[in-house]
Amino acid sequence: MIFPEDFPKKERLKAEDIKYIPDDVWEQILENLSELNAHYVPILLVLEASGFRISDTLLLKKDCLEKKSDGWWLVGDQRKVNYTNHKIPITDDIADVIHAQVKLMDTESSDSNQRDLLFPNIDGRRKSLPISAKVFNDNLNKLTHRCQIRDSSGEIFHIKNHAFRHRYGVNMINNGMNILHLQKLMAHASPEMTLIYAQIHDNTLRDEWEKARSKGAVMLSPNGNIIEADLEGQAKENGLELEWIRHNMDSIRLDHGFCIKSPKLTCDFLEQTLEPPCIKNNCRSFHADHTFLSYYKEQISKIESDIELYQKSNRLRSIELIQPKLKRYKEIASSLEAGDGIYGLSKDRREYMKKERNEV
Repeated sequence: MIFPEDFPKKERLKAEDIKYIPDDVWEQILENLSELNAHYVPILLVLEASGFRISDTLLLKKDCLEKKSDGWWLVGDQRKVNYTNHKIPITDDIADVIHAQVKLMDTESSDSNQRDLLFPNIDGRRKSLPISAKVFNDNLNKLTHRCQIRDSSGEIFHIKNHAFRHRYGVNMINNGMNILHLQKLMAHASPEMTLIYAQIHDNTLRDEWEKARSKGAVMLSPNGNIIEADLEGQAKENGLELEWIRHNMDSIRLDHGFCIKSPKLTCDFLEQTLEPPCIKNNCRSFHADHTFLSYYKEQISKIESDIELYQKSNRLRSIELIQPKLKRYKEIASSLEAGDGIYGLSKDRREYMKKERNEV
């Protein structure tokens, strides 16, 4: 007999395994958009702007738009994780694209589109059924070859539909979106996938840092001329610690501090999302400095407000549960205000335990 646990587990994706559409490729696609079959253009634009999986995008209904006081929202099911009516904010331009597509479907497939799909086939043997993800993908790759759309290495860029979802996640992180908010926005069941986008972002930062470092440091002379300078010397002159810089290039910045665990190792507390698990479990890979002070002050203020409400309603158990968190946050804030920071274990003690050394 074969039990479910007998099947090999799927290996977790790593940052280097993720292929997303970089900005330079996306700009080339937009420049050659007129060369793409007109039926696929709105799909492409909605796919890139929403972060929806291709299967969920192709099954969107004509009534997928919702207007709120703060703007337009796209509404659709996320079938992989069984989320119904998942909503994400979209721009007015994308809302206009969807409105135009609805009008087109009302004109060209009003009789056959019984499922009220936004992107049905309007003719052929698959008439009224959703457009095929494979057909859409094949047309995109014909476009990249026909228009010679190339990546940074000069190779013709091969597009996978899911790369648009990865592009959405990376762009949100690059623009400073909170990881937990992005997890909710993209309907990730756990923060693990979302953290990979953060790793891609930090790897990009490191690449830029390495490029600057390889070119050497420069400085301005008193008369404004650019002169060469030694990077390490400049760092000391400006009171910077290179080890601290390297640490930040190797880490993932979260809302409450840095996670500096090696991406080759699995986080022991990854599934614990109700509270920052790094703080609750005194994770040895958790660091925080003065740049996070405002976060802790804001959290302390919110917790104290909650406690006041609990006191008024006599919710003593709630107060009892939240007090340890308030105490810990105040300790961290006090340390940050004093300039001490929270630095977990030293590098030689942090990396690695005996079992972890074998894994790395």
